[in-house]
Amino acid sequence: MVQQQLDRLEAAFEAANVRLGEATWSVYSGEGEPDLDGAEREIAALLGDAGNRALVDAVGRGLDARRDPLLARRVEVWSRCFDGSAVDQNVEIYTIRHRLQRRIAGFEPQVDGRAVPRSELQRALRNDPDRDRRRLAWRATAQLAAANRDDLRLLIELRNREARRLGYRDYVELVLRAHEIDETWLDRFLERLAREARPVYARLTAAGAERIGAARLSPWDMQYVLRQGFNLPDRCFPADSALARLSVTAAALGFDAGRLPIRTVVRDIPFGGYNVAVRIPTDTRFLVNPSEGHSFYSTTFHEFGHSLQAVFTAVEWPILKEYEWVLGAHTAAYSEGMAEVLGDFTRRPDWLRSAAGLSDAEIDDYRRELLPAQTSARLFELLCNLRIELAAYREDGADMGARERELVSEIRMLDFPAGEPPQWEANTWYTTYPVYWQNYILASAIAAQVHETLTEQFGPAASSDTRVASFLAERFYAPGNALPWSERIRRGTGRTLEPDAFLRRMGHPGP
Repeated sequence: MVQQQLDRLEAAFEAANVRLGEATWSVYSGEGEPDLDGAEREIAALLGDAGNRALVDAVGRGLDARRDPLLARRVEVWSRCFDGSAVDQNVEIYTIRHRLQRRIAGFEPQVDGRAVPRSELQRALRNDPDRDRRRLAWRATAQLAAANRDDLRLLIELRNREARRLGYRDYVELVLRAHEIDETWLDRFLERLAREARPVYARLTAAGAERIGAARLSPWDMQYVLRQGFNLPDRCFPADSALARLSVTAAALGFDAGRLPIRTVVRDIPFGGYNVAVRIPTDTRFLVNPSEGHSFYSTTFHEFGHSLQAVFTAVEWPILKEYEWVLGAHTAAYSEGMAEVLGDFTRRPDWLRSAAGLSDAEIDDYRRELLPAQTSARLFELLCNLRIELAAYREDGADMGARERELVSEIRMLDFPAGEPPQWEANTWYTTYPVYWQNYILASAIAAQVHETLTEQFGPAASSDTRVASFLAERFYAPGNALPWSERIRRGTGRTLEPDAFLRRMGHPGP
């Protein structure tokens, strides 16, 4: 009887998550009228109901996890969700968060008094040889950062307050525990990556500064330097062919993309791509920002990877399907890792040869020089963003504009002049996906390790082996959150997650 009540509770949980997914999709797709507040209230009511928590506690009492591991896992995930929801679905918190989301989604950057799309700013940062114009494009988002500043500061204060009320050191500790990430392990993992990747990154910044004739690179230079000196030629990656090549690649891997419940929209949004799993496993959708070149392809493939994980989730219980809207219901590092597994197909030599038509010499140069540079640039950008966020949560009263400049100089080795306005508050991740940056780093490590496993299993031409789809679906997608993410990695690759495959991608020999 009690388990039947739990089943009904999970059906209500799924309905609430579907409503919030629809509302989130409407915000960024421009389709329909989003009701984020109403959807959030529904989840808050469900997870804030003392009777529902008592029900889960009743199921857990006397439960033998060895005899019924799936039910034990449901109870465990529910417990984390109750804590996560007590913070994220707090009415003060989600009201401010939604206000910030709407402001970020609707922001129109201004350059010299002219409104410009975000995609135009990105093209300028990537391609404009005029350093002053790149600086203006980069500076345009400072308008949004200034508009967000007070709200974001208050949001961080409230998240910390509510996490401490639950007994956590701060909101950072709550998030990492909800994602089943041990903080000590994470610190060691990231420290090793930073230490061993730093020489590659230092060479990149020095070469980039020399290339543009500057004593030191600034934040508005990095994308340009990468695009001009460390990128594959755009002619190999026509923007209007990205979705068609995605479909061909999916078929080569054994996925029938045309029959999967995945919808794709190309639209100007505040980030490169965004997937919304509205109802798992029958309705998932992703947006990509119109762009160009190899990075556009890797982003498009990445978002498709999110969709694949959703539509091949085979677990029955909604609490284990990994809806992302409730903290504790999924592990973001794993979800991003599954997405990046697809993104990494665009970096494999066999795919670059067969799908993009690169020569062996171009592929060798890419793997030896370009990919290590790109990977190190992304790593240190993410590490910097993470450190900025940790400072915001842990250094009460800190001058975050000054901290941003210090950390950009220390970690990214870039010159951020004191006269330039702060930028970090403009980034939607601090608002919508807090304490998230480490997940992208772990995702790259996951993807690198999975791809080494794919090569071991299917050979160097794995990107055209139709057995890959069932391998990924069975080992990585189907279990959902019925197993901890670390166990899914161990079972799927034969070893726990390690930095070595990631470092080998940058030419480091590893142990």
